[in-house]
Amino acid sequence: MNDDREIKKRIIQKAEILFQNVGYSKVTMEEIALGLGISKKTLYKHFSNKEHILKELVDHAKCEIEEYVDKLIEDRKTEFIVKLQNFMSFVVSHFARLSNPIIQDLIKNQPEIWKEIQEFRKKNAYDCFTRLVNQGVKNKVFRDDINSEVVTLLYFSAVSSMMNLETLSQLPVTADEAYKIIIKILFEGIFTAEGRKKFKNKIGKE
Repeated sequence: MNDDREIKKRIIQKAEILFQNVGYSKVTMEEIALGLGISKKTLYKHFSNKEHILKELVDHAKCEIEEYVDKLIEDRKTEFIVKLQNFMSFVVSHFARLSNPIIQDLIKNQPEIWKEIQEFRKKNAYDCFTRLVNQGVKNKVFRDDINSEVVTLLYFSAVSSMMNLETLSQLPVTADEAYKIIIKILFEGIFTAEGRKKFKNKIGKE
């Protein structure tokens, strides 16, 4: 049983690398098996087709993200500014992958799975950001006269309107640079004097 789990894990990892390098549509089951040094019979024993692998890959990524977010929010030892910085880095790492072949391929050839990914991202990031804003108010890093729901909606409106392939293609900056600009404009408007000072000190060290 453990061997089966290990093989499935290896298949998903190899498929993800291949999907990211050349796109989902161009990868074949034979190439995945060949890359792992296993037979197609072994591959089909665990996955009925390529779409089955993709769905498992997406489900696995969802679980990892949920675990990361829960751990980040519940962390009582890490300073809030560092938690906020970790959240931003986490989001940037995802936006930085927008140009990968797999993303463009899914938008065109697997729209339902792409829609599922987008809906999950939106809900998960929305909930996490709202909770972080509330924690920031509680920790006196953010002003207490702001409405966390409004701030969250403002954040997502800005990100959603700018962080897409069409808009990014017209900007002279990368996805992560555009995101950092949005964050800088938004956060420096809701920080307390002390919160702004801590934020600038952290960013200035990078």
